[in-house]
Amino acid sequence: MPMAKFFDVICIGAALVDMVAKVDREPLDDDEVFVPELHLFSGGAAANTAYACAKLGLKVAFIGKLGYKDQFKDKIINEFKEVSLDTSLIRYSKDHGTGLAYVALKPNGERRIYAYSGAANTLTPNDIKSEDIIRAKTIFLSSLKNLEPFKRAAEVAKKNNIPVILNPGMLIIAHGFNNIKDFLVNIDILILSKREFRLLLHLGDVELSKQVIEEKTKNIFKLGIKIIIITMGKEGAMVLNSEKSELVKPIEVAEVVDTTGAGDAFSAGFIYGFIRNLSFKFKELKSNVIFGNIIAGNCIQKLGARNGILTTDELEQKSFND
Repeated sequence: MPMAKFFDVICIGAALVDMVAKVDREPLDDDEVFVPELHLFSGGAAANTAYACAKLGLKVAFIGKLGYKDQFKDKIINEFKEVSLDTSLIRYSKDHGTGLAYVALKPNGERRIYAYSGAANTLTPNDIKSEDIIRAKTIFLSSLKNLEPFKRAAEVAKKNNIPVILNPGMLIIAHGFNNIKDFLVNIDILILSKREFRLLLHLGDVELSKQVIEEKTKNIFKLGIKIIIITMGKEGAMVLNSEKSELVKPIEVAEVVDTTGAGDAFSAGFIYGFIRNLSFKFKELKSNVIFGNIIAGNCIQKLGARNGILTTDELEQKSFND
């Protein structure tokens, strides 16, 4: 008899603290820009998705590495516990502090991020225990420069028929397609931003028409990936399998305040839908993408990656109305 799963999802990756500075412009060389507002938020792509999934009512655990003794670690742990997120699988480093990211936020909501991974990037394959991975219905991986623990988690999950979702982020994309192919063979669902998709496949400024996207994703599907989702910003999100594709429109947004964490929020909404039936049927995947668009659309209307995250009831109400 198969073992009952304790977690809906285990999210693996970086947990950082974001220092968000509102700026009117980026500084030039040897220049200085006044910062009228500076905020401190818990962040990190996988941690943001984990937090959002927990707020949506899923049973969530996080695997990542924090500094052993510092105030940033305490902030991250305390906020995880506020949404009943399981912190028992978190690892700690005595040699590195908790990671930090400096975010320069422009008035139009666009941002530039300068990330110091700190302890997060010292996560090792030995930190990924098989007995932990097999307790989850699905595994979510996101945004670590160090691929080795991700490879370990994906291999264990694959052997145990546990779906693996990857939202790589630029740190993984920077490795290059040829260098991550042996990792991607163990991924079931790949969620990319439009920019990540362009860079991964060296597309430059080529217009991303439906035809171009379908053609360029063929080599990715050959690796065994079942589903590719490309988040397209104001255009919505494209969902594809090896046979068909469709653009799912975004929700209407009154004002874009901060795009930080929009992709992480989208992933959480998608996971919320996916966990319900773990189905790869196209119709159901489209519904999951709608959940992702709703969560992301609300996220960008508030400052910070987590302040706009909906509860389960709020999401269900919005999805019903839409």
